[in-house]
Amino acid sequence: MLEPQRMDRVLIVGTKDVMETTINALHDMDILHIEDYTAEGEYFKIGKPLKNATSLSEKLLKLRSIRSYLGTRNDVQFKEKREKLARELDQELATLEATLTSKMNEKSAVEAGIKEASHREEALKPYEVLGLPLDLLYGYESVNVFVGTVQKDVEPVVKAITEDYGLFSAPYGKDLIVAIFVPRDVSSKVYEALLKNDFIEIEPLRETGDPSALAKALENRKAELAARLQSINNDIQELNKRYARFILASEEILTIDTQKAEAPLKFATSENAFVIDGWVPRNEYEKFKEGLLKATDEKVYVTTVEPEHKPYPREMEEQEAVHHEIDAPVKYANPRWMYSLQAFIDLYARPRYDEIDPTAVFFFMFPLFYGFILGDIGYGLLLLILGFAVKRMLKHSEGFQILTTALIICSISSIFFGFIFGEFLGFSMAKPVEDGGGFLGVSLAEFYPRGVHIGPIGPFSLPLERLFPGGFEHGSYVFGIKDLLVFCCLIGIAQIILGYAFGFTNELKQHGLKTAILHKGSWVLILLGGVAMLWYVFPLMISQQIGALNPANPLFLAGAVMFVGGLALLLMGEGVLGIIEIPTLMSNVLSYTRLLAVGMSSVGIAFAVNTMASMMAGGGIIGLIGAVVVFALGHTINLVLGIIAPGLHALRLHYVEFFTKFYKGGGKIYNPFGFIRKYTED
Repeated sequence: MLEPQRMDRVLIVGTKDVMETTINALHDMDILHIEDYTAEGEYFKIGKPLKNATSLSEKLLKLRSIRSYLGTRNDVQFKEKREKLARELDQELATLEATLTSKMNEKSAVEAGIKEASHREEALKPYEVLGLPLDLLYGYESVNVFVGTVQKDVEPVVKAITEDYGLFSAPYGKDLIVAIFVPRDVSSKVYEALLKNDFIEIEPLRETGDPSALAKALENRKAELAARLQSINNDIQELNKRYARFILASEEILTIDTQKAEAPLKFATSENAFVIDGWVPRNEYEKFKEGLLKATDEKVYVTTVEPEHKPYPREMEEQEAVHHEIDAPVKYANPRWMYSLQAFIDLYARPRYDEIDPTAVFFFMFPLFYGFILGDIGYGLLLLILGFAVKRMLKHSEGFQILTTALIICSISSIFFGFIFGEFLGFSMAKPVEDGGGFLGVSLAEFYPRGVHIGPIGPFSLPLERLFPGGFEHGSYVFGIKDLLVFCCLIGIAQIILGYAFGFTNELKQHGLKTAILHKGSWVLILLGGVAMLWYVFPLMISQQIGALNPANPLFLAGAVMFVGGLALLLMGEGVLGIIEIPTLMSNVLSYTRLLAVGMSSVGIAFAVNTMASMMAGGGIIGLIGAVVVFALGHTINLVLGIIAPGLHALRLHYVEFFTKFYKGGGKIYNPFGFIRKYTED
């Protein structure tokens, strides 16, 4: 699980008369990851697609365009016979295209009509306010008419130029709409004067009749067009329902046939032969070879070849290429039940072929971090129900299936930590009801052990109360906030050391033992040495007894030796820049305290909501209703925050604090030549 599947590089050689048979067999097996042939030589060229490739591509493009117009969704389940579908495809596709084109053209015309009517409606609005018949506003030989808006009365302006005029005006929003009739010989002067008084001419309408009547007619026209548009949309939806199965199934077989037809573009071909270069998972090679030979009547030659080795960048710098990497595609080797959280590794980057795959660690640690932050029985149960409900509703969405599965796993972890913390929607279930614990008179106090001893920490009592500082209670130690704070730091130290251990393994494989010690072992020594010294010094500082520090103390001495040794190795490996990075190591460890900090904020909100609801519940029937509203609303908001915040912070601790110690990613994704059929069968 900690490394990707081992791959064999495979070479397939055959004559062109069996190339199509070979392509069909390879596609059906869905195992071979084909490497593109790019280096053309004297004898071998990049292959040409099969004869039907262009036709298939055109049909596929046309079908996908139709699907996009219709909005066909892939949330249906069915199986069509490939032979029958292939026989009817051309005719059905032509019929569908013609029908849809007709509907789309009609729809475009109707939409253009609605747009034009809306434009005319807007243009008519000022004329409606003015109230003059439109045919009075144009068509004169000796009179010019100006229609527009002004911010104030302009009659004095016009009157100053000529006494022979007609002016009609009406309020129009914050302005005035005016129509001014003036003799043609003074119209230019009047126009200039109007412009100086903020006159804005409106769009002239060369129509006849009353503007209000025209607006009413336009309104009726728009209603007719809207009804027609709705009818066309209904027809298109019906078309989508009727042809959905045909579209999905046809797209599938056209995609498959196009993949096959274009496959030779990845091959090296000569006049009579072809060569296919690719990768097959090592544990499937024999099955692959047997299947291919059987499908081609043993007319192709299949063999494994030594993969090309490339020196690592650091090796190239040193001009001593001792260690080499293999540029093989990466296929995870994780069990199926890890697939849901494996997607989060791909979200960061697919591991390289020669580095450790962190999926297994992530699969266990991410839910634990999530549950530690949101450790509450009630919230965990609600998330569990929500996860199953969404998973059932969106069962055809692959993305939601991954997310809901992750949510279900995390909710179980929340319930687990909820029992440890003794929390149910912010109520303490570990305390007896008479001591203020429990929820609705129910307490789980009798199920919690008391006086449990764990390691060197000392005696303490479960549950781990996060709201209290910790200390002795009723003769036993209650694990509290400050203890959890130290616990979070210890988790961080453990995970960071694990990261360096993975990094040591990667460096050992890629660059040798010396580099592994200098670049990763040095950091482990610095971290362990620093922790050992701090473990001894910190209690002295807290108790103000730093003067009693004994350098010969075994713990302090061992820590100092490791720290200095680590510094020396780091200086040799990474130089001064490595020393500068040491404070980052401390910030990485302290970053794990967010596990407690974010969890405390959630507990605090729940506690506040419960307190407010309890106070309101004593205020009669209205108070009781208010308490229910506050309780439901407050916990809903806290639950939404509880979905987002723990996930993001748990993810950040892995991506930033953990992965950076060993993980580079950027591997080539294993993409076998084939197709997983969903809607068709032979």
